[in-house]
Amino acid sequence: MQFARFLLVAALFCSGAAAETGGPFGVSTVPDPQNRYARDWHQVQKDWVLERAILDQCRADREFCPPAALRFLEIIDEARQQTGRIRIAYVNRAINLTIQPRDDVSNYGVAEIWTAPLATLASGAGDCTDYAIAKYYSVGELGVSENDRRLLIVSTKDPNENHAVLAIREDHRWLILDNKTLQILDAKDTDYTPLFEFDHRGVHRFVKPKRVSEAASCAGRG
Repeated sequence: MQFARFLLVAALFCSGAAAETGGPFGVSTVPDPQNRYARDWHQVQKDWVLERAILDQCRADREFCPPAALRFLEIIDEARQQTGRIRIAYVNRAINLTIQPRDDVSNYGVAEIWTAPLATLASGAGDCTDYAIAKYYSVGELGVSENDRRLLIVSTKDPNENHAVLAIREDHRWLILDNKTLQILDAKDTDYTPLFEFDHRGVHRFVKPKRVSEAASCAGRG
């Protein structure tokens, strides 16, 4: 009995953090704090704290509110007038139509940068990561719990392309908000393979995805 307990403890120790299940695509995840995107995500989280303070001021007095903040609040206010899944669909559509697709090199002169919602709206353009980040915080303003939303990096059929989308859990199903379409898709109905997820807990890596391609980002591909 003692030997069996020793083997169990050893197995847990060697495996590191326990895998989490029940997330998007039904694939387990493990913490990945050394992920190459971790610094970008942490910076976005810090930037959002500052942007959220701007939004709070604008809600109190919109006369001197920056145009990007006014647009963000307009999207949220109009979405709140909808009901059910239409609210989420409205956010997806509004963000997709407000932001123009542009890669980071053309937009900011750097290969890769993640921007918080107001910075993206001020620019008026962004890549797929910027769309997903804007939606992540927009649906949060609508009351979607931190536990029910994930920013995802996924691989696509193109082996040289990674893509960013937002996943939202609703009625025990994970829905995908994608800048490539105005439709809300069920995760299981997409051809994406999940690689990494980002939320209030930090960064997690999906365990043994079927296809893994980290060679390229969505920059320039929308």
